[in-house]
Amino acid sequence: MTGKTSTAGNGRVLERRRAVALARHYREFEGLSNAQIAHRLGRSPATVKAYFYDPTGEKARVVKARYQGVCRGCGAYTQPRNGKGDAHAYCKACHPGAMKRRWTLERVLAAMRDWRERFGRLPSSYDWSSTHARRRGGDALARLAEGEWPAASVVTRLFGTWSAARAVAAQRAGEMTREPASASSSFGRESISLPKPRESTAISEDLRGGEPKLEPIDLQVLLTAAADFAHNSGR
Repeated sequence: MTGKTSTAGNGRVLERRRAVALARHYREFEGLSNAQIAHRLGRSPATVKAYFYDPTGEKARVVKARYQGVCRGCGAYTQPRNGKGDAHAYCKACHPGAMKRRWTLERVLAAMRDWRERFGRLPSSYDWSSTHARRRGGDALARLAEGEWPAASVVTRLFGTWSAARAVAAQRAGEMTREPASASSSFGRESISLPKPRESTAISEDLRGGEPKLEPIDLQVLLTAAADFAHNSGR
């Protein structure tokens, strides 16, 4: 037992003792009835009656212990179910599969796809609500009993809203029906051919004309350039 649990238990015990003392005072010194005492204390008449019958709460604890069980995993007390000797075998922490959520995002989406394949449309919150199904009866109850579906509150907890869940399910359904492009269509005979680089206009014209044409050389310009080169190299 942790310190916080012990403090809370002691607080309840002290509160009960105080309430019992006040109830006795109101009855013995003011002559009030159980209903009047309950009104003064802010309790129910049945609680006030239990204050006089079981001031310490020990009798109630004995009766409660008859219905409790012991966890096979950790030895903690387990809650009763339908009567004496029928308590749960495991506590909530040790129950097999208790730490793992039963419904995940992917499982809910798979259930939505299954519903769509069976009934031709995505489910609504009314379709997966047992309360609404019982009210409508007939086909609504039959559809709900055909498969394993999460509760409407589970979808809201996982996706935030039903609109968001239906949008994701519709998008997944569209992606699954769309066929992926094959490798042959990307790189085979259906691939797009790239244009060839453009040839030089001058070369193509020379090739069309046969032999390349030589331009005439200015002799005076050539001699002047040679003289300048010799003059600069002799410095």
